[in-house]
Amino acid sequence: MQRPQLTLKILFFAGLDVVGMVVFATGALWLARGQELFVRGFPTSTAEALLLLVGGLLLMVWAVAKILRELIKPASALTGDHN
Repeated sequence: MQRPQLTLKILFFAGLDVVGMVVFATGALWLARGQELFVRGFPTSTAEALLLLVGGLLLMVWAVAKILRELIKPASALTGDHN
């Protein structure tokens, strides 16, 4: 089995995954303790914090799915499976 190679596409999606983690953590910290993570005064309400929580989670899931799809692509190309 060949080792997957790091491509710019995978690196880009990994960066988006990190952004999703920070957004998620910002919302979670505000909901748990009422504290801001990086930006003073943001979020300012429970609704904003929930939006950050959900948005961060969705961004993380989407980015990881894209990374996995990119990692699976070369393996299917080698076996001749083009589904």
